Amino acid sequence: MKNSWIQASSGVYVPQARVGVREMHEEHISREGFFGPASMIYHEKPAKAPTRVEGSLAVRMAKVEHFDQLDEESEAGLPTLMLHNPELSISLSRRVAEMPFLLRNIDADTLIYVQSGSGTLATEFGPLEYSGGDYLYIPKGISYRQMPSSLTVALVVESMAPIGIAEHAMLGRHTPFDSGVLGIPEVQAYDWPEQDEWELKLKQGEELTSWFFDDLPFDVIGWKGDLFPFRLSEKDIRHISAERMHIAPSSWCIFESASFFCVAFRPMSGVSDVEAEELPSRHRNLDMEEVLMIRSLFAGVEAPELWHMPQAVTHGPLGEHRDMFEMFRKQIEAEGGKLERTFDAVSIDPYKRVTPTPAYLAMVAKY
Repeated sequence: MKNSWIQASSGVYVPQARVGVREMHEEHISREGFFGPASMIYHEKPAKAPTRVEGSLAVRMAKVEHFDQLDEESEAGLPTLMLHNPELSISLSRRVAEMPFLLRNIDADTLIYVQSGSGTLATEFGPLEYSGGDYLYIPKGISYRQMPSSLTVALVVESMAPIGIAEHAMLGRHTPFDSGVLGIPEVQAYDWPEQDEWELKLKQGEELTSWFFDDLPFDVIGWKGDLFPFRLSEKDIRHISAERMHIAPSSWCIFESASFFCVAFRPMSGVSDVEAEELPSRHRNLDMEEVLMIRSLFAGVEAPELWHMPQAVTHGPLGEHRDMFEMFRKQIEAEGGKLERTFDAVSIDPYKRVTPTPAYLAMVAKY
């Protein structure tokens, strides 16, 4: 969908969106994940949550602490599915024991965001060490084995469409990160204890097929090419920011496919222009769902949570949230300090609606 140069307006509004709107209660309505046609509307009263919702389209929030299913104790020994559509699945993983098998996804590329924990992702290309805040990319058809050294909690995204690094053409090839910072697996012989047989699980959707081998199939002595697993540390992500305006989070996209894009929210300096909005506006993302794995909220409050915002459903800070934030902001300004943005999360934004599973709804019910 092309942006239109036909712009119109009516009533009370500001010439520059997101600036000078403290008392105007701005709401952002946009197509194509904020890249397409958009309008700002201005409400007379502060935003309030619905008094009740009847039906399936609701903003859902769940605490990660209410997820206690270990992968190794599930029937399949795999992560627990939370939300899905025909092109994409989003699961939560909680693993403390090494996978007793090798795994190969036959249908989909896999992107793992490690919220906490550490260990090794052993791939047939070589090992990748991981820790909290790492993204692990495994292409379709590549075998691996997760071997935690501590309890690992992670968000697991499986995409039928190939996952690639997001391109920000006008910013060059080194933003938001340079490919030189990626962790690339080095060939290594695995000296794991001998076993009578080795199981390789082939995952096709929710169907599993097991192949068994006398010898460990990981016997690669070298590799070359442009299809391989890798690791990206969130510490190496360098987002663009602006002192005079809050930039749309879609500009912080780091991975994308034809079915979703992945946005990394990282702590950074806030806007310094007192007229510019720091908090995100209330908004309706008309063409994309938003699924957020959160580590900490504003003001650095740790809150490991999993949120789901359906497309075209209004969400964002309510009136009381904005009042609390303005008090906090004025305090910082009075002390001569610099406003810091501490929201820390990853957002998976599917292009098509996702359906919550009973496992996710059970977490939501405990919120």
